[in-house]
Amino acid sequence: MDIKRDIKCALHDLGFDKPRKHQVAPIKSLTDKQDTIVIAGTSSGKTAIYQTAGLVLHGLTVVIEPLLALIYNQVKELQQKSIPADYIDSTRSKTDEDKILCKAQKGKLAFLYVTPERLQNKTFISAMRQTNLTMFVVDECHCITEWGYTFRDAYLCIGDFIQNLPHKPVICACSATILDGNVDAIAQSLCMRYPAVFRSDLKRNNLILLKKDVTSSKKDLEKRLESRLKALKHCIKKYRGDGAIMIYTLTTAYVDAIYNFLEDIYPGQVARYHAKIQSEKLKRQMEMDFLQGKKKIMVATSAFGMGIDMPDIELVIHFNRPISMTDYIQQIGRAGRDGRKARCILFYDQNGDDQKIVHSLRKKAAQTSKKAADTIKAHYQQMQDFLSDTSCMRNAVLRYQGQNEQIICKCCTNCARERKER
Repeated sequence: MDIKRDIKCALHDLGFDKPRKHQVAPIKSLTDKQDTIVIAGTSSGKTAIYQTAGLVLHGLTVVIEPLLALIYNQVKELQQKSIPADYIDSTRSKTDEDKILCKAQKGKLAFLYVTPERLQNKTFISAMRQTNLTMFVVDECHCITEWGYTFRDAYLCIGDFIQNLPHKPVICACSATILDGNVDAIAQSLCMRYPAVFRSDLKRNNLILLKKDVTSSKKDLEKRLESRLKALKHCIKKYRGDGAIMIYTLTTAYVDAIYNFLEDIYPGQVARYHAKIQSEKLKRQMEMDFLQGKKKIMVATSAFGMGIDMPDIELVIHFNRPISMTDYIQQIGRAGRDGRKARCILFYDQNGDDQKIVHSLRKKAAQTSKKAADTIKAHYQQMQDFLSDTSCMRNAVLRYQGQNEQIICKCCTNCARERKER
């Protein structure tokens, strides 16, 4: 096998002339059948790494994604390039599922996308045991340590699936937000054998990180919400250009309230996305309207956005402080993917409104697992520490990811405040 030539052909099929410098080594590692962990910044081309390797290895590559929106986007893009790819989720009929698995067993499928929950399905397990499964990819692998102990324990069972295969595939795990110290835990959970670990520069110089205190003196919660909505309106008016805007919240109720508020101001320009939107068709329509630029403002919970590659998002606003640093880093990573400057504004309050939401989540989690409740508490403390930190915000984000940076950004809220105080 001429690996170099095969890599070149695979890249061509995927629509690339040549790999970026930081992609070369991990592609070679995977094609050499070495378990590999890729830690690279958002918009750095992690997907191209495992897709290229998957085509070179010629068998079936199973890709685990956390969100259906990610699955739909990636499968659609591969199919548009005439690469045999498909997905299985709860919306597929039994007939469709059987046809897809049959194609996989006959070697007529290059990529199969599923969520981790699918790995516990007996029909799927049986089919994969009879398939030439050459590579197994866990995209956004930080979900193993971030979500596995809280609300998606299926992530902790991936290793069992791998161990029960008749032949061990090459394992690839990738993310932009593996917090420092979690690499070994992820490798162990996935039963990886001496994985090669590749880290690229995670710095995003075009992101301007801002934080805004939206504490209100109003005693009534509804009045405090009105005050926060006014701050949101002001930020959009101040920073909006010709690009798209992402607004993240902690609850579905906040999504709906913000959507209704902004729809009055920007009629026909606002979309919303959360797990409780009743119609799956409506949810998909909202998503596509935003991704295709028909609507320029998206209001969503963390159920939307991870891995979404939309080039012109110029403003990301966290209406509530996120539940973890990983969520924060993932969500600001949606901004400025076309290289232009983009602002990321983090709202926080000292009324305790956001803290009450997290306390409610912890209380609910504690009913099933003390570890889940403790994990939520630890993650939220990370956000509290980040907000209290007075050093360069960009450098603080990089420290959480295990990268030390000495040069300050000079434009985040903390850097700007320091300049004013001189």
